[in-house]
Amino acid sequence: MLRFAHFLYLIPLTIGALISLRAFVKGWAKPFRWFSVFLLATMLVEWIAVCWKLFLHQTPYWDLPKSNLWIYNIYIIPEYLFYIVFYCKVLEQHRLSKIALPLGISYFIFGLVNLVFIQGIAQLDTYTIIFGGVLVVILSAMYFLQELKRKIPIAVQTQPLFWISLGAFLFHSVSLPNFIFINYLSRTNLPLAIALFNILLVLNILMYSFYLISFLCHNPIRKKLSSRS
Repeated sequence: MLRFAHFLYLIPLTIGALISLRAFVKGWAKPFRWFSVFLLATMLVEWIAVCWKLFLHQTPYWDLPKSNLWIYNIYIIPEYLFYIVFYCKVLEQHRLSKIALPLGISYFIFGLVNLVFIQGIAQLDTYTIIFGGVLVVILSAMYFLQELKRKIPIAVQTQPLFWISLGAFLFHSVSLPNFIFINYLSRTNLPLAIALFNILLVLNILMYSFYLISFLCHNPIRKKLSSRS
């Protein structure tokens, strides 16, 4: 039986996904409504993955391996594609829109090749996660640089994009070394691999908590983003 602590990240994720629906009620800009859909999809995938490991892998109709890595391996490709599209829409650097399509296509092809031919579906596709994680770190860092260079500063703590970027940057920048070594350590140093996994759980809790906070903001830049979407 999985320890209860392994489920804790589902609490801020589920609450945040449900609260994010206010983006539709309040008429927020399209990218934030897309982010709400993204959170709902992530919540669904995470609950399916947990249920698979607990009981769905073994039913009267099938008896399959307990591992739920195949669920995550399939989802991480559209997950990071979404981050690319989202940031290309919300960042003020207009040149990003020119590279969004080739960047997305490159990531999709890489992820698909890795899933089918390289790491496969049975083990965690860390190459795909690392590639996507690097992109998210760069894109979220571009947001912070954008705000630092702003001639007339705004109260970023009231902006949903600040909290989304803070969560995304914190999780992916800290977890990248974990994903680089986790497959190797799981074979050579299991206790250390478990410790890194526990760190990932804490990072997940923090990231989804920041995403939750983002949808509690008033989104005063709604009209500006709407005109660009």
